[in-house]
Amino acid sequence: MDLAITMGLGGWAVLIIGALVFGAIVQYTTDAPTSFEWVVVAIAAGIGGLLASEFIVSLRTVEPVWDGLAVLPATLGGVVVGVVVEIASRIVTGGRPAGRHLTA
Repeated sequence: MDLAITMGLGGWAVLIIGALVFGAIVQYTTDAPTSFEWVVVAIAAGIGGLLASEFIVSLRTVEPVWDGLAVLPATLGGVVVGVVVEIASRIVTGGRPAGRHLTA
């Protein structure tokens, strides 16, 4: 089994820009307790997108694929991992999503 990253420069650019946009959306649409929380969420979304696009081999055939990046799996993987990290960071830092209290 070959575990190689086959994305081109355009695929990397789309992945990085998508992760940064997701981090910015999270930062500005929620009541972030810190001013740099978007960085953590963007890194997590980028890693999730990379893992979903490149290392989950069964998803590589899902279209569209742009410059080696499986766009739909990368988007779903980035959103899922980004949301999980966002929720975990809110629990750890005591922040509230969108100004509302977290309820258990």
